[in-house]
Amino acid sequence: MSIQRETLRLIQSILNGTQLCKDVLVVLPTDHLLRGFVFERTLEKEMYYLWRVIMPLYRPANTIILNYSKRISKGEKFRLSRSGLNRTAERIAAVMSPGHLGYLRRVRGPKEFLKHVNWMTGNTTVNFNVDLALTHYMLGNVDECIKTFESIPLENIPAGVCAYMVPFITELRTNPVDAASRVQSWERESIKTLGLAETVTGAVDVAESRNG
Repeated sequence: MSIQRETLRLIQSILNGTQLCKDVLVVLPTDHLLRGFVFERTLEKEMYYLWRVIMPLYRPANTIILNYSKRISKGEKFRLSRSGLNRTAERIAAVMSPGHLGYLRRVRGPKEFLKHVNWMTGNTTVNFNVDLALTHYMLGNVDECIKTFESIPLENIPAGVCAYMVPFITELRTNPVDAASRVQSWERESIKTLGLAETVTGAVDVAESRNG
């Protein structure tokens, strides 16, 4: 077991309502968003950054995306070594809770995610606007979803993103049921890839569409 995973396993035993999934300490339950903590290796031996992770699951993704996440303690590095690991885990757990853990518990789903990224309003990056559009879709705001997609200059959209978004937008206009199935499929695949199945409560679904 990696030192990162072993540290998070010890922290899980300290912090109620968390579960270790692969290399992420997940805050329970999972409902359209991955919320948790992950270590990032640095170039220095035994030194790691600690991230508070928030990531939407309703878009295609095969790895953890840190676009909406935060390095804890202003980027302070943490030393992880087998020696004294229990004390280290206790210290890091104290850094996580109550502030960061409490925040993650409040960001439960798409509605809270929209508030979480509010400070990024006006951001023109493709990934952000794709996530913003899909978040509006998850909340049933189809018109706002389409408007957000249409605001992205076509020439700026990578081919890989076009490959999955163009069919979705087409279905959104012509066959909303297929569009919903597509997003549900993306989320199920993200849950499977990230090993989150045991943390999910309820069915993977989207809000009833609201136009106008």
